[in-house]
Amino acid sequence: MFAAATGAGRADAQIVYGQKSSVMQSLTYLSWRISGDTSLTLSQWYVPVYVRGAISSGWDLSIYSAVSGTSTKPTTAQGEITGVNDSRIQLSHAMADDRILLSAGVSLPTGQTKLTPLRRALLPWLSADFFNFPLKTPGEGLNLFGELGVAAPLSGWTMGMAGAVYYSGKYEPYDDRREYQPGLRVVGTVGLHRDWPHRGHLGADLITVYSADDKVDGLAVFGDGIQFDIRAAGSRMSTRGRIEAALRFIARGKNRRFDAGNADLVRERNNTNGNDLRANLALHHVLAGRLQGWVTIDAKILAANEYGLGSPLYEGASRIYGFGGGIDLGFGSGVIMGLGGRYWTGSSDGSGAFKSLDLSGFEIIQRLTLTL
Repeated sequence: MFAAATGAGRADAQIVYGQKSSVMQSLTYLSWRISGDTSLTLSQWYVPVYVRGAISSGWDLSIYSAVSGTSTKPTTAQGEITGVNDSRIQLSHAMADDRILLSAGVSLPTGQTKLTPLRRALLPWLSADFFNFPLKTPGEGLNLFGELGVAAPLSGWTMGMAGAVYYSGKYEPYDDRREYQPGLRVVGTVGLHRDWPHRGHLGADLITVYSADDKVDGLAVFGDGIQFDIRAAGSRMSTRGRIEAALRFIARGKNRRFDAGNADLVRERNNTNGNDLRANLALHHVLAGRLQGWVTIDAKILAANEYGLGSPLYEGASRIYGFGGGIDLGFGSGVIMGLGGRYWTGSSDGSGAFKSLDLSGFEIIQRLTLTL
């Protein structure tokens, strides 16, 4: 077990030569209706493909890419972004009985950059914390990353620690010939997990993210505050299915901003980042043979930041709730297909750019896993 620094919280380093390779494909269509001072419908479809396989003893190679499309109604109000996204290649090596994991990779700039002003207007909505679009940025520059993880048994539990570094190259995000370079990111994770075979799982992780300054044409313009991401999850299995629960809390420190009177970025006086609490409860039940049904409840509660209503940096609280379900069907020993949907509802107290909003949406989910 590793509390992986590469993003997802926990990853299992079971890389065994000769294990079966897998191909995973999914399709998500998500559409949000925004009503209030600003009224529009924002929709996105997203189709990722993920291929993973062992290439020799202890070595694992994974390749990921996706295509997506984002659009609005009325179409005259905003732009549209459609095409291939950035692609990722990652090589991992497990040793010492899967207790040490080395991983390195590259994110290739196959996505879209140099966005026109009309397309650029979509990005604040895509990246808004109260939305859950699968793709928030259509493309970036060349990115390199590396990770080292260590796991050790601890009284029936497994403790994992990992560290990762992400280096981002320069690229032109907008059609203005300015070069942007995201700051170096350093991610550290510590986690504690335990598996009970055929009974369930329990675990928790603390993920810390430090970001160096972002630069435009070589000059520092912004720096993300330090982020603490606490995740806890558990599951309980039975002969007819399983129940899963997850809780996540994200706290972000004060950002660093450009100040004309200082050579270096200055830490903001008030925190523009509100705390983020997320919860999920899912029930999976065997309906018949290899047919399994599932239902899920999701909640996301975002606290207001430290600025007042009259400030252009004000970001109010928001609340998002989701209710959904679907089915998964297995064919033979190597194919699983799934189809489901969710309904989303919520509200935002507004920001310095817009007044309070009513939010509603629906999501369609299709999955396919092929084990070779």
